[in-house]
Amino acid sequence: MIDEMPDLCDAELVARSQKGDASAFEAIYDRHSSGVARTLSSFAGPDRDAIDDLTQDVFLRVISGLAAYRPNRPFTHWLYTIVLNIGRNHARMRSRTVAVDPLEFDSIPCAPASIGEWSEDIVADTLTRLVAALPEDMREVVSLRAGSGMAYGEIAQVLGIPEGTARSRMHNAVKLLKQRIDMHDCRRRKHEG
Repeated sequence: MIDEMPDLCDAELVARSQKGDASAFEAIYDRHSSGVARTLSSFAGPDRDAIDDLTQDVFLRVISGLAAYRPNRPFTHWLYTIVLNIGRNHARMRSRTVAVDPLEFDSIPCAPASIGEWSEDIVADTLTRLVAALPEDMREVVSLRAGSGMAYGEIAQVLGIPEGTARSRMHNAVKLLKQRIDMHDCRRRKHEG
Protein backbone atom coordinates (compact mmCIF):
# COMPACT_ATOMS: atom_id res chain seq x y z
CA MET A 1 0.00 0.00 0.00
CA ILE A 2 2.84 2.40 0.85
CA ASP A 3 4.47 1.68 -2.52
CA GLU A 4 1.40 2.97 -4.38
CA MET A 5 1.32 6.31 -2.53
CA PRO A 6 3.81 8.14 -4.78
CA ASP A 7 1.61 7.29 -7.78
CA LEU A 8 -1.47 8.95 -6.29
CA CYS A 9 -2.32 12.57 -7.04
CA ASP A 10 -2.60 15.13 -4.23
CA ALA A 11 -6.41 14.94 -4.23
CA GLU A 12 -6.33 11.18 -3.67
CA LEU A 13 -3.71 11.50 -0.93
CA VAL A 14 -5.72 14.23 0.79
CA ALA A 15 -8.90 12.14 0.63
CA ARG A 16 -7.07 9.20 2.21
CA SER A 17 -5.49 11.47 4.83
CA GLN A 18 -8.89 12.87 5.72
CA LYS A 19 -9.98 9.29 6.43
CA GLY A 20 -7.05 8.84 8.82
CA ASP A 21 -4.51 7.15 6.52
CA ALA A 22 -1.18 8.21 8.06
CA SER A 23 0.85 6.82 5.16
CA ALA A 24 -1.07 9.09 2.76
CA PHE A 25 -0.20 12.12 4.88
CA GLU A 26 3.41 10.97 4.99
CA ALA A 27 3.36 10.84 1.18
CA ILE A 28 1.98 14.42 1.09
CA TYR A 29 4.77 15.51 3.43
CA ASP A 30 7.44 13.73 1.39
CA ARG A 31 6.11 15.24 -1.83
CA HIS A 32 5.86 18.84 -0.64
CA SER A 33 8.21 19.38 2.31
CA SER A 34 11.29 20.39 0.30
CA GLY A 35 9.34 22.97 -1.75
CA VAL A 36 7.75 24.31 1.42
CA ALA A 37 11.18 24.62 3.06
CA ARG A 38 12.65 26.39 0.01
CA THR A 39 9.74 28.83 0.00
CA LEU A 40 10.06 29.51 3.72
CA SER A 41 13.78 30.23 3.37
CA SER A 42 12.81 33.49 1.69
CA PHE A 43 11.17 34.53 4.96
CA ALA A 44 13.58 32.95 7.45
CA GLY A 45 16.87 33.71 5.74
CA PRO A 46 19.66 31.13 5.94
CA ASP A 47 18.70 29.95 9.46
CA ARG A 48 18.22 26.22 8.80
CA ASP A 49 16.72 25.59 12.25
CA ALA A 50 14.10 28.29 11.71
CA ILE A 51 13.26 26.89 8.26
CA ASP A 52 12.84 23.41 9.74
CA ASP A 53 10.64 24.76 12.56
CA LEU A 54 8.49 26.73 10.13
CA THR A 55 8.14 23.73 7.83
CA GLN A 56 6.93 21.66 10.76
CA ASP A 57 4.49 24.46 11.68
CA VAL A 58 3.09 24.36 8.16
CA PHE A 59 2.45 20.64 8.28
CA LEU A 60 0.97 20.84 11.77
CA ARG A 61 -1.50 23.38 10.40
CA VAL A 62 -2.16 21.16 7.41
CA ILE A 63 -2.90 18.22 9.72
CA SER A 64 -5.22 20.30 11.90
CA GLY A 65 -7.00 21.86 8.91
CA LEU A 66 -7.17 18.83 6.64
CA ALA A 67 -10.64 17.82 7.79
CA ALA A 68 -11.97 21.22 6.70
CA TYR A 69 -10.12 21.26 3.36
CA ARG A 70 -12.44 21.05 0.37
CA PRO A 71 -11.07 20.20 -3.05
CA ASN A 72 -12.74 23.16 -4.77
CA ARG A 73 -9.22 24.49 -5.40
CA PRO A 74 -5.94 22.62 -5.88
CA PHE A 75 -4.30 21.29 -2.73
CA THR A 76 -1.02 23.05 -3.54
CA HIS A 77 -2.78 26.43 -3.58
CA TRP A 78 -4.28 25.72 -0.16
CA LEU A 79 -0.91 24.45 1.13
CA TYR A 80 1.07 27.44 -0.13
CA THR A 81 -1.49 29.85 1.32
CA ILE A 82 -0.61 28.32 4.69
CA VAL A 83 3.10 28.55 3.84
CA LEU A 84 2.80 32.25 2.99
CA ASN A 85 0.84 33.01 6.15
CA ILE A 86 3.43 31.31 8.34
CA GLY A 87 6.27 32.95 6.40
CA ARG A 88 4.70 36.41 6.70
CA ASN A 89 4.10 35.98 10.42
CA HIS A 90 7.69 34.86 10.94
CA ALA A 91 9.05 37.79 8.91
CA ARG A 92 6.94 40.25 10.93
CA MET A 93 8.09 38.80 14.24
CA ARG A 94 11.69 38.76 13.05
CA SER A 95 11.53 42.38 11.90
CA ARG A 96 10.30 43.41 15.36
CA THR A 97 13.19 41.70 17.08
CA VAL A 98 15.98 42.36 14.59
CA ALA A 99 16.28 45.62 12.73
CA VAL A 100 17.72 44.73 9.34
CA ASP A 101 18.78 47.25 6.77
CA PRO A 102 18.06 45.51 3.45
CA LEU A 103 20.99 47.34 1.89
CA GLU A 104 23.43 46.24 4.61
CA PHE A 105 25.51 43.36 3.28
CA ASP A 106 28.44 43.33 5.68
CA SER A 107 27.30 39.91 6.85
CA ILE A 108 27.53 38.52 3.32
CA PRO A 109 30.90 36.91 2.79
CA CYS A 110 33.26 38.74 0.48
CA ALA A 111 34.94 35.73 -0.96
CA PRO A 112 37.11 35.70 -4.07
CA ALA A 113 37.27 38.55 -6.55
CA SER A 114 34.69 37.06 -8.85
CA ILE A 115 31.28 35.67 -8.01
CA GLY A 116 32.10 32.75 -10.29
CA GLU A 117 34.67 31.63 -7.71
CA TRP A 118 32.18 31.55 -4.82
CA SER A 119 31.12 28.23 -3.41
CA GLU A 120 27.54 27.09 -3.91
CA ASP A 121 26.92 27.55 -0.18
CA ILE A 122 28.05 31.19 -0.25
CA VAL A 123 25.91 31.91 -3.32
CA ALA A 124 22.87 30.20 -1.78
CA ASP A 125 23.34 32.02 1.54
CA THR A 126 23.77 35.37 -0.21
CA LEU A 127 20.69 34.91 -2.39
CA THR A 128 18.61 33.75 0.58
CA ARG A 129 19.58 36.88 2.52
CA LEU A 130 18.88 39.13 -0.46
CA VAL A 131 15.48 37.56 -1.15
CA ALA A 132 14.58 37.77 2.56
CA ALA A 133 15.25 41.52 2.38
CA LEU A 134 12.89 42.09 -0.57
CA PRO A 135 9.59 43.90 -0.01
CA GLU A 136 6.90 41.39 1.02
CA ASP A 137 4.92 41.46 -2.24
CA MET A 138 8.04 40.69 -4.30
CA ARG A 139 9.39 38.15 -1.80
CA GLU A 140 6.14 36.16 -1.97
CA VAL A 141 6.27 35.82 -5.76
CA VAL A 142 9.97 34.91 -5.75
CA SER A 143 9.38 32.43 -2.92
CA LEU A 144 6.55 30.67 -4.70
CA ARG A 145 8.32 30.63 -8.06
CA ALA A 146 11.69 29.45 -6.77
CA GLY A 147 10.50 27.43 -3.79
CA SER A 148 7.61 25.51 -5.26
CA GLY A 149 8.23 25.94 -8.97
CA MET A 150 4.71 27.29 -9.46
CA ALA A 151 3.79 28.89 -12.76
CA TYR A 152 2.77 32.55 -12.73
CA GLY A 153 -0.89 31.64 -13.16
CA GLU A 154 -0.78 29.46 -10.05
CA ILE A 155 1.09 32.13 -8.11
CA ALA A 156 -1.57 34.64 -9.11
CA GLN A 157 -4.32 32.32 -7.84
CA VAL A 158 -2.58 31.70 -4.51
CA LEU A 159 -1.97 35.41 -3.95
CA GLY A 160 -5.30 36.54 -5.37
CA ILE A 161 -3.69 38.87 -7.90
CA PRO A 162 -3.72 39.06 -11.71
CA GLU A 163 -1.10 36.96 -13.50
CA GLY A 164 0.42 40.11 -15.01
CA THR A 165 0.95 41.50 -11.52
CA ALA A 166 2.74 38.31 -10.48
CA ARG A 167 5.01 38.58 -13.52
CA SER A 168 5.63 42.28 -12.87
CA ARG A 169 6.52 41.64 -9.22
CA MET A 170 8.97 38.92 -10.28
CA HIS A 171 10.53 41.21 -12.88
CA ASN A 172 10.90 44.00 -10.32
CA ALA A 173 12.32 41.60 -7.73
CA VAL A 174 14.95 40.31 -10.15
CA LYS A 175 15.85 43.88 -11.11
CA LEU A 176 16.18 44.87 -7.44
CA LEU A 177 18.24 41.78 -6.64
CA LYS A 178 20.61 42.55 -9.51
CA GLN A 179 21.00 46.13 -8.24
CA ARG A 180 21.75 44.93 -4.72
CA ILE A 181 24.26 42.35 -5.95
CA ASP A 182 25.98 45.02 -8.05
CA MET A 183 25.97 47.36 -5.05
CA HIS A 184 27.50 44.67 -2.84
CA ASP A 185 30.15 43.97 -5.47
CA CYS A 186 31.00 47.69 -5.67
CA ARG A 187 31.28 47.91 -1.86
CA ARG A 188 33.53 44.84 -1.83
CA ARG A 189 35.80 46.27 -4.51
CA LYS A 190 35.95 49.61 -2.69
CA HIS A 191 36.84 47.86 0.56
CA GLU A 192 39.57 45.80 -1.16
CA GLY A 193 40.98 48.76 -3.08
